[in-house]
Amino acid sequence: MKAALLALLALPLLAIPFAHATAPTTVTGTFTASFTVLSITSSDGNTIITVTEIATLSGFFTGTRTAQGSEIIHPFNAHDTGIFTGTANGVAGTLAITGESNGIGGTGSGDFIVGQGTTGLSGVHAQGPFQFTATGPTTTTGTYSIQFHTDP
Repeated sequence: MKAALLALLALPLLAIPFAHATAPTTVTGTFTASFTVLSITSSDGNTIITVTEIATLSGFFTGTRTAQGSEIIHPFNAHDTGIFTGTANGVAGTLAITGESNGIGGTGSGDFIVGQGTTGLSGVHAQGPFQFTATGPTTTTGTYSIQFHTDP
């Protein structure tokens, strides 16, 4: 009797759809960035530059990312975290994008980690490489190709 009652009570649960994450999809685009130097210090033969970056993304991500981070020149290693405001595949919202890169001279490459979406971009996760080239003392241009998926 108890088993029949439990089965009867559990029956409505079968009608609830189960949510699943989307399969990862490779997406691409381009970006340009400009930097404002906040400070320059030296330590153990390294030059450490702290900057504010404003990047304009196009392609799958279309919008603006504002970040603050630092670059250690020897040859160089950079790390920053910022907020992207715009669209991903036409859906509006904001995302946190963290980037780490390495390079020599005016070229380099790195990796993006994307998450913490709001509004229409809630549940978005992405990760993948980017490449860049300096176009001036405080500007760069580059490309990205990342694996993108959403969780329910």
